[in-house]
Amino acid sequence: MKAETTMKVEELLNELVERVAGEVGLILFSLGIEGEFTDDQLALELGIEINEIRRALFAMYEIGLADYVRRRDDETGWMEYYWRINYDRALDVLKRELEKTVKKLKEKIEAETSTIYYICPNMCVKVSYDDAMELNFTCPRCGEMLEYLDCSKAVEKIEEEVRRIEEILDSL
Repeated sequence: MKAETTMKVEELLNELVERVAGEVGLILFSLGIEGEFTDDQLALELGIEINEIRRALFAMYEIGLADYVRRRDDETGWMEYYWRINYDRALDVLKRELEKTVKKLKEKIEAETSTIYYICPNMCVKVSYDDAMELNFTCPRCGEMLEYLDCSKAVEKIEEEVRRIEEILDSL
């Protein structure tokens, strides 16, 4: 991979981790921790509340960037979570998340182009033509007349975003 692509991948991964697991998740991910660790250890070492660490780790677990095993502590009898951050899966996770985003954006394009929308000038509601007919083209919240909504600019922007993400996917 070219250095430029590596930088972009790193930025995208950081953006993904921060979106999913917040600032604490980004801190944990950027530490580059090798091997297993406990959430207790990290909380003590980093001075971050254990609940925040757990929340971030579970969020990373949800998308496949972290794994854990539970083991019973022989002394206390409590279950402990031993975590591992999956740096080796990061690129696959990033690709999968980008592909999901492309799919959602394409569904949005389909929805925007297959339906005629009307909108309240006060931005109270956005409704389909059929719903606007039932409402007699009047906003149910404020009583203003609904106006035709031209979605072409929004669709162009979404298509542009799809192209940008697909270019990124092609370079990975």
